[in-house]
Amino acid sequence: MKLTVAITLMALGGANAFAPALQRSSSASTASSQLNLFGGGNKGGDAAAKGPGGGMMDQLAMFKKAQEMASKKQKLDEELAKEKYFGTAADGKVTVECKFSPSKNPMDPQPDYDAVGFDFDEEWYDSVTPEELSAAVKEAVIDGIEKTNVVVGEKYKILGEELAAMSQAESK
Repeated sequence: MKLTVAITLMALGGANAFAPALQRSSSASTASSQLNLFGGGNKGGDAAAKGPGGGMMDQLAMFKKAQEMASKKQKLDEELAKEKYFGTAADGKVTVECKFSPSKNPMDPQPDYDAVGFDFDEEWYDSVTPEELSAAVKEAVIDGIEKTNVVVGEKYKILGEELAAMSQAESK
């Protein structure tokens, strides 16, 4: 008998879990949550000015601006990758050609710089020690990366100014 009562209570409890929930809230609070769902609530501003979508249009415009800036950055990265950058050392006797490689990983936005070619003065190359050659190559690569960074920084500064101008125009 006790077993039957326990099984019946468990079955009723389990069946209740799949039953539709009773609506206990009033219609005023439901309407309020529907209005505030996508930023349509009136927080000191004119809710009618935003329209039925609330702040969704603002978010859509921001998303389009972000896409536009991302495409500009991608074009800039492609342009920078096509250019050649040169670093020198040992009074111009060692020259390195560097290449800008934009970051492919959004979690690590640091770009790469590749040394794609070296040019040595033949007489100097034959007369130096391996340590002097190594130091000159290192100095040339560092010089090439620094010169590449200057050019990349200037181009990104222009992109940053465009972004600032866009955000100022949007806030007005």
